Amino acid sequence: MQEQSAVDTSVESASQPFVVQWNNLISTTNWDKGRIICQWREALIADGAPSTEYSDEAWARRVGTVSSQHVGRLRRVHTQFGEVQRDYAGLYWSHFQAALDWTDAEMWLEGAVQNDWSVSQTRHARWEALGAPAELKPRDEDIIVADLDEDVQPVLDSSGDAEPLTASTGEVRDLSAANDAAAGDSNDEDSSELQAGVASSVDANDESAMSDAAPFRPFEDLPPLPDDLADAMEAFKVVLLNHKLSNWEAVSCDDVLAHLDAVRALALAPSDA
Repeated sequence: MQEQSAVDTSVESASQPFVVQWNNLISTTNWDKGRIICQWREALIADGAPSTEYSDEAWARRVGTVSSQHVGRLRRVHTQFGEVQRDYAGLYWSHFQAALDWTDAEMWLEGAVQNDWSVSQTRHARWEALGAPAELKPRDEDIIVADLDEDVQPVLDSSGDAEPLTASTGEVRDLSAANDAAAGDSNDEDSSELQAGVASSVDANDESAMSDAAPFRPFEDLPPLPDDLADAMEAFKVVLLNHKLSNWEAVSCDDVLAHLDAVRALALAPSDA
């Protein structure tokens, strides 16, 4: 048993650099694909094409090697994070896809950078910070890296268009090869995705439970701050969550709250105090 464990460790160590290269390649490709999809849509919109011609399903039919569901993901991730993704060095495209529907995405992406978190670790850290509700527990099989076989050549019908994709074609997952349920058609409107970035294979009961759960968003309705205060606040939130996730090993929660009370008192004190 120990000998087998040593072999497994050796294999894992030897494989890791190549896995990193592979993930970086997929990540770069996904960003490029999202950019191309968005530019294609903009060109058709500028030409006055009907919305059905630049829908996610329309692109999936044209290229033939990707589902309309994944086209929507590529498009939405590029639209939301394309201009800022370089600010989060070391993160994969799947980090951003997982954070697509998070109102506090920037904070957790920054936390992933500072702590070198994987996609799975980032999702679990956020889940724990939200109080670890059972119905929202992240599943590793829901982390999406790519969709379908990039090397498959589309089968063209008599008109020269790619044949529609069938539901039997699976998706490549980050940590496991879970099978998807049949993917539904996408339209021009953004498809509804669950807050934790899960795929549409979640069954109706789980989706209902997630929609009923009230997420913990203490900063959602706060007014904006000047850049210097906003930057300091974001950095503080990340550090605070790091201590919370370590079960306050280096400092007690009460001590932190005492300092926050002192900051409040300082803010409320007369300017000449």
